[in-house]
Amino acid sequence: MIIFSLNLRGGGSRAKRKRVGYHIPKGDVDICFIQETKLSGIDLNVVKDMWGDVQVEWSHLDANGASGGILTMWKRDFFTLNINFRGEGFLGLCAEKEGKLIYFLNVYASCDLVTRKRTWNKVREFKNINFKGSWCIGGDFNSISSSEERIGTLTRSYRSDIMIFNEFIEEMELVDLPTIGGKFTWIKSNGKAMSRLDRFLLSESFVEDCKVDGQHIGERDVSDHAPIWLKDNRKD
Repeated sequence: MIIFSLNLRGGGSRAKRKRVGYHIPKGDVDICFIQETKLSGIDLNVVKDMWGDVQVEWSHLDANGASGGILTMWKRDFFTLNINFRGEGFLGLCAEKEGKLIYFLNVYASCDLVTRKRTWNKVREFKNINFKGSWCIGGDFNSISSSEERIGTLTRSYRSDIMIFNEFIEEMELVDLPTIGGKFTWIKSNGKAMSRLDRFLLSESFVEDCKVDGQHIGERDVSDHAPIWLKDNRKD
């Protein structure tokens, strides 16, 4: 299984969408998480620009005006979809694959801490009232889990955010696998500030079942966020 994630910072340009499409077939991606599409009413033409062919299913959360927007795409027949679910800052799929229940959650968390807290609480509530299964949560969390994940800004003001984010990870029973190829996923245009805002958080059962070996951070291209690949160790 290969999962690709990117904060696109706007998908209105076809050239930009086509560039995303370069990464997907090249990496033989099974599922794709896109954040900050800044689009509403996504249609097949937009999806084809990014995916490359019509053998695809998708779900999307519309942008709020000129901001936000989440898009999840996956190979047709890759799994059996049970339900779509969504909330403030996230878009989810509950699916069955090889007899196992998996929750895929595409996250684009708010820059506002109060709003992010609402998002984490809603995700926890959803998990607690639904059937048990493996979890794969990826995207732009707009949070860091330690002071080492941010340079160029004062970390003192982020202590509350770090604590809240780590509580969410612990209560969701998720693991944050080591990164491969880099450490920071967002770099300010002047290069003076860097953060690890984007990542995958996985349940241990997902790691074991899918033989995941780490999170591969790529080079920035069409966005100031780097793309991330989640790969099993049977595919190099």
